[in-house]
Amino acid sequence: MSAPILSIENLSVGFRGQGGGTVEAVRGVSLTVAPGEAVGLVGESGSGKSMTMLAVMRLLPSTARITGGRVVFDGTDLAGCDEAHMRGLRGREIAMVFQDPQSSLNPALTIGRQITDVVRAHRAVGLREAREIAADALQRVGIRDAAARLNAYPHEFSGGMRQRALIAMAIACRPRLLIADEPTTALDVTVQAQIVDLIAELRRDLGIAVVFISHNLQLVSEIVDRIVVMYGGKVVEDGPVEAVERTPRHPYTGLLQACVPRLTGPAGPLVTIEGAPPRLGRMPTGCPFSPRCPQAEPRCSEEMPVLGATDDHRVACWRPQ
Repeated sequence: MSAPILSIENLSVGFRGQGGGTVEAVRGVSLTVAPGEAVGLVGESGSGKSMTMLAVMRLLPSTARITGGRVVFDGTDLAGCDEAHMRGLRGREIAMVFQDPQSSLNPALTIGRQITDVVRAHRAVGLREAREIAADALQRVGIRDAAARLNAYPHEFSGGMRQRALIAMAIACRPRLLIADEPTTALDVTVQAQIVDLIAELRRDLGIAVVFISHNLQLVSEIVDRIVVMYGGKVVEDGPVEAVERTPRHPYTGLLQACVPRLTGPAGPLVTIEGAPPRLGRMPTGCPFSPRCPQAEPRCSEEMPVLGATDDHRVACWRPQ
């Protein structure tokens, strides 16, 4: 097996607390992404998914910092890189698509200007060639008459087209890793399916690795090879998509799976997970999911389980399913 293109090793990210201390949002996360592999990062809001990937991109909020661990991309620890090195990687080797295209695009600049700026920042090409590359990227993501649409402004695109334009901007320099952070959240169901299919197609055609962040386990399962489930800033389950779908080992994963509405078979009440995710600075002493877990025992609230192997995947639970 080839070496991972991305290896996150015991990563922790903390925010400055009001009393001067540090409040951890990501706690000892470890995961890998192989070249060309698609990994789904799944969990509720506040589980640490986006913060983990923002640490990879070194785009953390000003009040947050990496407090421990390593983020190794193609043999280089990004956690220790200077900003100049990171600017050379962002957009060229690693690209990120955010969930709200309306706020991610500059309303005062044309779509073409925004894509060509990315291209010329990383490749020694003139404006004409940069526009050809931008048009090709728009064409690749399914926008018709791409050369003419370069002159359009974001408000002239629909929500789905704006998201496609963001993806075009991300792939214009052919990065080796694409991070898609909830790219379908603001879109209707039909357009969601189109964007998911598009990312799967781009991964297949360009051979890029993908990290797809979502709270929807079923949506992610359609396009990834492996699923990593996060809760309370930690990885609680990690395994091949077929294994996680067929036999989820962590109670939280099983409940996430049950929460997805079923479109076939007899209708029934929608399953919900009782309670709410833990707040930063108020994490339980033991397993972070123990206050909400229907199968918790005294040990769960007292001692943190270690992420260990069970048959075909890893789980952090004292009572794996």
